[in-house]
Amino acid sequence: MAAGPLRYRFVVRCPPDQAFRLWTVRAAAWWPMATHSASGRRDAVLVIEPGAGGRVYERAPDGREFSWGTVLAWEPPGRLVCEWLVGDTATELEVRFAADGDGGTVVEIEHRGWEQFGEAASDRRDHNARGWSGVISQFVTACAGSTAGSGT
Repeated sequence: MAAGPLRYRFVVRCPPDQAFRLWTVRAAAWWPMATHSASGRRDAVLVIEPGAGGRVYERAPDGREFSWGTVLAWEPPGRLVCEWLVGDTATELEVRFAADGDGGTVVEIEHRGWEQFGEAASDRRDHNARGWSGVISQFVTACAGSTAGSGT
């Protein structure tokens, strides 16, 4: 069953270098662990190691780590591509950052590879589509706060 990629496009109130840094090396500051966590711990943190080959994982307070994938492309401040595990199945997440000409950043997300789920592809895609709205909302809020003199 074919299930096309999930695509999102939105603008955040910070320049591309700040948006890229916030999405990647500062993911623990904004990622909504209360609703998007492999461990089920809201006090866990998301870690994205810089550079192609870097790990993407969740670290629980007790030190346990849960793999979320691997960085495939690291092109600051414009692009990040990761293998993104949904359960034990690898999908691909691409996030692009481009100046909007007004001091902000246009962010484009493409989450693809749903065909890996076979017959369940559409259901898995639809379930993840509902989750992205909360993630995007948190990121937009974090970007707005990053321009308020916080030095992020």
